Amino acid sequence: MKSDIIGVDKQDDRAAARLFSSAVIEYASRILPDELGLSIYLFIIGEIVDAQQNRTLTHAERVKMLWRGRFFLDGWRQHIVDHPSYALHTHFISRELYDILSIFINAMLLLILTHRDYFPDVPLLLWLNSTEVCEHFFGCARKIQKDFTFVEWLLMIPKVVVLMAGELKSKMKGAQEKAAASRHGYHHSYFDSCGIDLAVLATYPSDEDIEKLIHVAHTEAQDLLAILGINLLILPIVDEEGFAQALATLSSDPEDDAAGGQTSEASPAKQLEHLLHRDKDQFLFGENTLENDEALTNAGINATATVIQDHLRL
Repeated sequence: MKSDIIGVDKQDDRAAARLFSSAVIEYASRILPDELGLSIYLFIIGEIVDAQQNRTLTHAERVKMLWRGRFFLDGWRQHIVDHPSYALHTHFISRELYDILSIFINAMLLLILTHRDYFPDVPLLLWLNSTEVCEHFFGCARKIQKDFTFVEWLLMIPKVVVLMAGELKSKMKGAQEKAAASRHGYHHSYFDSCGIDLAVLATYPSDEDIEKLIHVAHTEAQDLLAILGINLLILPIVDEEGFAQALATLSSDPEDDAAGGQTSEASPAKQLEHLLHRDKDQFLFGENTLENDEALTNAGINATATVIQDHLRL
């Protein structure tokens, strides 16, 4: 542990991973019994990261872990805001880290919901939704040539692919474990498939299950914060009927409403939904049509142009 703090290589991400391990949390709680906040903080942040990196968890468990982290961070922050004797810049994590964790939690939750709704039969491998593959690719490219132009990068792609494949085989033979002893450089694990169950990763929680998981996560975060003397507010009661009406209003097309519901052409939202369903079917059955790809590209261009136009109006 000492070498992970003193003179540590800033690119050794295994040092960061070890910080949130059960061994470090047990050590901190044993050596610093009066600093329970440190142990709880390491546990919460480690769970947020593990919700993406773990290969064996169900998506339902990931949802609960992410929501628990969200409730814990928001409850901690609100407690500081409600007490003028505390300051966010002193008694809370940095604003940048809070934003990163918030975006990360929202992104992971949305990925699970999106795959459940549009790719219910396709396993979701959350750990592949990261920049790790890109970092590995460019790391291998810099082994071939430290500084390169775009053209040189295109020409070296076949060599990089072979180099990455060789590192994958070395990892399977245990080279990564030997490299861990050096405590130097990146530790790429996106190709680690140990313990993966694709059937489990293709099973998604329903809306009712997610609602129950949110309540469980809130209760657990409430209990953890209570240990630290922080009272977490109860979950707000949502008017489901009013929420459904508001959602229907937001989802409706104003042009359809103006025309009395009679239109000769489907709304952009309906067209995009139809294209996404076609794209999903083609992915599942191994088909690929240029027409659908071009339509999706045009839809993306139209959406970008609309956003730019709205921005210019503002």
